[in-house]
Amino acid sequence: MMNVAARFQSYLSSLELTEPEREEAAYRQEALRERLHTSLAGVIDSRLVGSYPRRTAIRPLEDIDVFVVLDERQHRRDAPSALLRTLADALRAAYPDHEPRIQARSVNLAFSGTGIGYDVAPAFAPTWAGARDTDPPYYEIADRHLSAWIPAMPPRHAEACIAANRLAGGMLDGLIKAVKHWNRASGKPLSGFHLEVMSYAAFSTPPRDTRTGLRDLFQHLTRAVQFPCPDPARLGPTLDDLTPQERTRARGQLHSAAELARAAVDAELTGDHDTASVRWRSLLGPGFPR
Repeated sequence: MMNVAARFQSYLSSLELTEPEREEAAYRQEALRERLHTSLAGVIDSRLVGSYPRRTAIRPLEDIDVFVVLDERQHRRDAPSALLRTLADALRAAYPDHEPRIQARSVNLAFSGTGIGYDVAPAFAPTWAGARDTDPPYYEIADRHLSAWIPAMPPRHAEACIAANRLAGGMLDGLIKAVKHWNRASGKPLSGFHLEVMSYAAFSTPPRDTRTGLRDLFQHLTRAVQFPCPDPARLGPTLDDLTPQERTRARGQLHSAAELARAAVDAELTGDHDTASVRWRSLLGPGFPR
């Protein structure tokens, strides 16, 4: 019989993408990028960004982020909403049997039956004097709601994620995935990226183990969600545009999760592994072993 530590590790391992899932996602993103180079004029480059290359993505892979870097001379005159429509038309031409969905900053293309989808974001790399001296340069992406171009630097996000995981003794990536799964099962009170970035400040030293780490992470998030969340690259707008009601509701859900995690850790500390496992399963769902 597994004790609670073994059950928890089994749960965390179940969150990792399988090799077939990675192969399928890699095949489809390569094909998508190749087709876009054909169906959309002025494509300079395309690359994977976001949680997938940071290794904090969760299944199903419905929103793998792809930057499509465009030639400013051909597309800069377009308003953000117009450029997103142009990108949607190009994806529709590349995949006639699929219907792209325009979002705030990207166009989502889902492959039904696979659990795989891509958020394709048009981007410009700055060309003015000195802009390319930065390593790496930042990009500008379309924001349909703001009707503006906003700066973004995905490599800085990756650096922040790697540094935070190192401070947590290599445990943070797995804990972020656990929180993201909880978030999805709870009706997605917060965006996955918002949760992830708030998590970067959770640990200055490694937690004692993954169970206390998840307890402490939920406690940290309960506090952090009360305040605006800045972009890790210190370039773009804050990552959350929550209404006061949404912020209060999210804090309440995180607080309840933190209390349940605390109760599970306390039960394990007293040697009651069965109660601890029941509480973890109540928090994390049926994926947690009985």
